[in-house]
Amino acid sequence: MKRILSTFLVLLFTFQMAQSQVTELLTEKSRQDVYDFYSLKAKKQKTTGWILLGTGLAATVGGYAIMANNFDLFDSDSDGGLAAGTGLFLVGSIVTIASIPVLIVSGSNNRKARAYLETGTAGVGNFTFDNSKYVSIDLKIDF
Repeated sequence: MKRILSTFLVLLFTFQMAQSQVTELLTEKSRQDVYDFYSLKAKKQKTTGWILLGTGLAATVGGYAIMANNFDLFDSDSDGGLAAGTGLFLVGSIVTIASIPVLIVSGSNNRKARAYLETGTAGVGNFTFDNSKYVSIDLKIDF
């Protein structure tokens, strides 16, 4: 019991002294900086998504071609294992399916980038309030 308690206390004090990553809370980024961050992130994710999709489709088609080429309905010496090309077909299918969420997140980051660039411009007529915290002011009268 003493060993467990002493180990717990040593670990507790060790974790309190451990250094962690410092985030920049005090620096406020401009709308252009945030737009650049999200648009670059969206571009990288879109490129990654298309690479995954192309690679996955190529592997799927290649695996299917190998399976179709080696297909023998009356193969008497088959040991019950998977046909040649099945692994490539399955891996290609998984990679193709994995590209879908990457492309969806890319679109989401692209929308965030556009939203950050468009916020903060409220106004009346030709007069705009650039540093306003409100996106718009509405007055609605129902008849």
